[in-house]
Amino acid sequence: MRRICPNPMPWNHVFERLTSHARIRRCTPPSPPTPLILAGWAYSNDVEKLRRWEETVVWAANNGCPEMVEIRDEDFYYVDEPTFYTVGPGGGPMYRPWDFEEKVRPPPNQLAASLETLKSGWQEVAGPELARVTRPLAFTGVKARRLLVQADDRARPPWGDWSHLSAVRSKRQTFTRFRASINRVIAPHEVDHVDFTPQRIAEQDVPREAPQASRP
Repeated sequence: MRRICPNPMPWNHVFERLTSHARIRRCTPPSPPTPLILAGWAYSNDVEKLRRWEETVVWAANNGCPEMVEIRDEDFYYVDEPTFYTVGPGGGPMYRPWDFEEKVRPPPNQLAASLETLKSGWQEVAGPELARVTRPLAFTGVKARRLLVQADDRARPPWGDWSHLSAVRSKRQTFTRFRASINRVIAPHEVDHVDFTPQRIAEQDVPREAPQASRP
């Protein structure tokens, strides 16, 4: 496992300590490096996070407060293989001009068939626990590359919340697998984003497995 940087909360605590130090002493540069937390965390790769933390450690050493960046190992963010791609709006790799293939909107009958396939097999696509608290509603967007999913506002998904992903990579990966499962079922069409609309789901509205045919 490679140690990258502190998790967002402890990193913010370090930044607050360094900022307080900079207010009462002449430092160079005058302020410590800004931590990559919140949106900065979501839209930066592991290499960028690592470099920003290294800059923070160097700033603290150069300005006489190296002890302020000493934090517990368990407060660090670890990965097996650091990501290095440019992060796009959806939190995944940004498309590059030379390998981007223009997508077209599928015809209405294909979209309707794909949505029906999702609805009928949602328990297998989402898994039993998620299937109990979600249901697919519609493809949206100019090219139908967004899937709108109703989500029970009393439940929480394994990746954090219905509106954002966890800072913990292993939890974020559960969403990546969820979207990949959707795309396997609707191939050759694909969705780049899954949007959730949290609201109360009545028990009778939750998709269920089709009953097995009885054997003679």
